[in-house]
Amino acid sequence: MQKRRLLSWLTLLSVAVIVLAGCAPRAGGGLTAGQAGDKALVIDLPALVIDFGADGKPSVGNIPLSQLAALLPAASAQVNQLAMPVDTVKMLTASNIQHIQIDNSPEGLVILVNGEPIPSIKWDGKILSNTGDLITKLGAGAPVLEKLLPVLADIGIGVILRFPLKDGVAAVPTYVEGGQAATTAKKAQEDFLASVGNAPPTITLPIIYDANGSWTVGDLTDAEWTNLTGLPLQATRLKPEMIKGLINAGITEVSIFTNKDGLHISINEHELPYIGWGDGEVNHLLDLTTQLGLLNTVADSSMNMSDVLAMVQTLLPAVESTNTNINVYLPGSLAAASQ
Repeated sequence: MQKRRLLSWLTLLSVAVIVLAGCAPRAGGGLTAGQAGDKALVIDLPALVIDFGADGKPSVGNIPLSQLAALLPAASAQVNQLAMPVDTVKMLTASNIQHIQIDNSPEGLVILVNGEPIPSIKWDGKILSNTGDLITKLGAGAPVLEKLLPVLADIGIGVILRFPLKDGVAAVPTYVEGGQAATTAKKAQEDFLASVGNAPPTITLPIIYDANGSWTVGDLTDAEWTNLTGLPLQATRLKPEMIKGLINAGITEVSIFTNKDGLHISINEHELPYIGWGDGEVNHLLDLTTQLGLLNTVADSSMNMSDVLAMVQTLLPAVESTNTNINVYLPGSLAAASQ
């Protein structure tokens, strides 16, 4: 029995050493430990690198994961699921997608492609606490989530999926701080704000719902707005049962707003995790859609996707710089009570 237990520990130790040998610097590495203070729980590790061969089979530290799975039979099923279709690997290589990094940090769950971020989920400790409180209030999950979610800010881990290099191209670092997309986005926003006197445009839209599911904006009902605009705005009415369910859960205000940092949502003035775009994430995503040829798959003969993309890139600085607030008030909120 003791020999078997010793063999199990030696096997786990061997796997751990192999895994650590296959690690690389992580975007945001050290950030978790640096902000931890005297907290009891702190995990801040380098990123695990999983290399995919042209055959789609994964390896860590030049050792096929299938061999590691043989050491840990219980994990063999999960390892087999990591294999990637050959056509997918071929497409990523041809498009010069060298690596994809998924990184958990105190600032959010960040996704980087070729070292630069795409729109990802952002948070901080307060936002995670708000989310846990909301889940408990709605009864949408186990009460333990209220305690577990804030812990995510104390865990710094990541994984890098690396693909074969395209012939003739240079390797891209797994983390490009202040990359081209971020630099381009910030310059475009600065130029746009300078053109409007450095005062960000602001749009505020208060929508006040009644218990029957109808709504008003600026003293005009949804029916009146429909008549004025010709748009089917009455379709945005909510069912009375939904209104009642939200109120019973203690939810009276929902806000969706944008600013230079991203797209946010808050409930009862408590902000939840948001989609970040403050570091050129959308610009990089647009570049990737072109790089992957995704625009060609949605285009038809009447559309010039290059022109569409150019228009989007022109409008993007204005969209990202505008403070847009869509505030939904339900019965029981102060705004609804004042009506």
